[in-house]
Amino acid sequence: MAQELTSAGKPFSHLHSAHCESGVTAALFRDKGINISEAMAFGIGSGIFFGHLPFIKWVGLPITTYRSRPGTLFSKVAKRLGGEFITKKYHRFWWSGDITKQGMDDLRRLLREGNIVGLTTNIYWLSYFPDRFRFQFNGHNIIVLREIENGFRVADPVLDHPVDCLAEDLERARFARGPLEPKGYMYYAKSVRPDPDFRSACITAMKDSCNMMLRTPFPYVGLRGIRYLAKVTIKSPDILEAHEARRRLANIVRMQEEVGTGGAGFRFMYAAFLQETADLFGSSELADLSREMTAIGDIWREFAVVSARIIKQRGQTEETFAKAGGLMLICAGREEQLFRDLDKVARNLKS
Repeated sequence: MAQELTSAGKPFSHLHSAHCESGVTAALFRDKGINISEAMAFGIGSGIFFGHLPFIKWVGLPITTYRSRPGTLFSKVAKRLGGEFITKKYHRFWWSGDITKQGMDDLRRLLREGNIVGLTTNIYWLSYFPDRFRFQFNGHNIIVLREIENGFRVADPVLDHPVDCLAEDLERARFARGPLEPKGYMYYAKSVRPDPDFRSACITAMKDSCNMMLRTPFPYVGLRGIRYLAKVTIKSPDILEAHEARRRLANIVRMQEEVGTGGAGFRFMYAAFLQETADLFGSSELADLSREMTAIGDIWREFAVVSARIIKQRGQTEETFAKAGGLMLICAGREEQLFRDLDKVARNLKS
């Protein structure tokens, strides 16, 4: 744990996190005196999800996501635990003027007032990362602690200690263009409820996650999305050239294991949330579901390993893509049963 001072001179305890938004959310609450783990923040924010979006392209390829849309996790945790929270985006209209200057001026004002501020950024422009770790991704969350000469002191949840970021780099990262552009999004807690109802928040969150995974009518998200992508993967050698089929599979794996926490990582985080919730309610059923979610995460990782072997080979047969897609179908089947069981358990719990 690294100690740092905020602009108000208050000590801030920086913890390395598994995922950026859940790590930032938990840190903002801890800064206000609420003891909450990253896994609990992820679960209460209904972070678990799946979506394959063929109509939204990133580096020319469809986006695959294993978590909820950036920004929603913090909003849901804030609503469910209670308090006064401020969020702001800057939209580009002809009458809006220089929104980058507005956004940076507002950030500096909030820091002068003694706040720590969460931001959504494009990781490519954050020059404190080595070049090999920088890529175009508009969903990376950080906390700004205070202004320094020529820049800002930043607590990045994926790093072991706070770092310095040049003002011009932070500006470019906040207002980068492209898919899911952050639009200068910032958020902070003015106050939090001193005695949040974790039991009620967990029940509401589990029901919400079950609805998103089981009952979303859109064919590209939830369990339907996993099955859709599995079938596309199985068919890809028949409808695409071998190189293109491997390229698309490589992008799925990259979105799973490199962008953010990764598909398996999010499953493991949700398993940790279920274990904490099992302890909170004294529920053996939730403990069993936690172990099952861990096992599902292991299958997602097996899918990544099988896919990596396919990608590295020069020639490939339909059976290998079929194996990769088949593993996704196994994940879909087991996740469907898990969320159906979780839905029943959550509806019987009492807050």
